[in-house]
Order: sequence, then structure tokens, then C-alpha cells
Amino acid sequence: MCALISGKTCEKIKYMLVYGSIHKEIALKVIDMHAHILPQIDDGSKSVKMSLAMLAEMKKQGVSVVCATSHYYRDQNDIDTFLARRNHAYQKLEDARKEDALPMILPASETAYFSNIATCDKIERLCIYGTNTLMLEMPFTEWTELMVEEVESLVLDRRIRVVLVHPERFCFSEDNKKKLKKFAEMSIPFQVNAQTLIDWKTRKLGLSLLEMSDYPLLGSDSHNLDKRKPNLLYGREVVRKKLGQQFLNRIEKNCYRYILEENYGKKK
Repeated sequence: MCALISGKTCEKIKYMLVYGSIHKEIALKVIDMHAHILPQIDDGSKSVKMSLAMLAEMKKQGVSVVCATSHYYRDQNDIDTFLARRNHAYQKLEDARKEDALPMILPASETAYFSNIATCDKIERLCIYGTNTLMLEMPFTEWTELMVEEVESLVLDRRIRVVLVHPERFCFSEDNKKKLKKFAEMSIPFQVNAQTLIDWKTRKLGLSLLEMSDYPLLGSDSHNLDKRKPNLLYGREVVRKKLGQQFLNRIEKNCYRYILEENYGKKK
């Protein structure tokens, strides 16, 4: 991936991930696992200016690192084309940054499930930068047993660290709920959106999914500065009030784990 992220930026990320500054500091900071922060690549930020404003708002909320999970749809782009587009947007945003204190951005993807995903030879390239962690969006349909088997194969055969994004959106059927329980039994992390917790109508579902998962995670899934603005702080406050500070600390450790590939599979 470094060939697609130029020079100084690539070296900064490599240093942060490999040589220890993240290892020393990030466990005490806030990570947004899911945001559409890169400009003009999907239905998220519409411009570099909007992206910088979103980052500034995240900073106000205490976020130090954000995973730039741009949408990847197999039927729209091949992986190489997507990576070239994503990394161009990433570099454009990095070049415009004038404040080092803004949250660090890790290139990633929100990969929509596609047939034969478990045998895709470049699937690792869609993972969060420097990791084997794939942010996976399941279909907005009734899930089949084959879909579950493919996800299982990603985890067991390909050793991909699958994170299921916003599972609350798929609980429209009892069968999907049963399959979510199966994913939970496989220790696949669930990343719940902050807005799900903020909205009292969906809060109970979101909290129950966090509790169901061995490795609960939070993300803002922010897209803009309007209806889908950065809001991780407020979702975290709901967790703190409803599930306790210890549970929130557990979420923070899980975020740390899944962007650094440390202690995977070890419950804490």
C-alpha cells in the first residue's frame, strides 16, 4: 500500500504503527473505527474543506485516530481502482492539513459483502492500514447460510480479522438475528454506530449488540456536518451511563487491538 500513499505520509504512518508512538499513546486516546472522512470518494465528505471541518469536530470530541472507511462495492470498482481513488483522496486531505493536532487518519474501507469474498485474492488490501482487520458490511437482505460460511472462511481460513459494521441495521428479521448470534459465538466483533445509542428508539438494540459481542466496538459512521455528523463522544457517553466506565474501557482496548493487531483472540 505504501506505493499508493506517497513519501512523507507513508513514512509517518509506518513510524506510528511500527516504532511505537501509537503503542505508547493510543491506548489512552479515542479511536473512531468508522467514518467517511475522505473527500469525494463515496457518499461521505463532499470536499477537502468539509473533511477538515469534520476532523476539527472530531478533535473537539477527543478523537485522536479515525479509520477512513470509504465504501467499497465490488460491482463498481476492482480493488486496484478503488485503492488508487481512495489513496488519492487520502493524500489530497493530508496535503491540506495544517494542524498536526487533528486526528490521525488510517486508510481503510467499508467493504460490502460480495459473492466469493472468501476467495478474493486481494481482500487483505481492503483492511485497515497496517492490519488484517476488515470492516465488513453485510447485505441489507435476509442472510443465507452460504454468506455466513463465507464470513467464517474469511476468519478461519484467510485469517482476516472481520469486524461486522453497524449490525443493528440488519435486525429486521428473526433469521438475521439468529445469524448475528452465530457471528457473536465466532467472536466476530460488532461495531455499533454512535447514533444508534444516541437515539432512544434504537438504544436498547445497540446496547444489547455491544453486550453480545466478545469484542464490542464503536464508530461514528459520520458522513458530513449535517444529519450524519461526527458524534462519537455522545455515543460513548451513553455507553458510560448505561454499561459503565469499565465497559467503555473495554471498547477502547478493543479499538486499540484491532488497529494494531495486538492480543487478538485474548479476552480481557
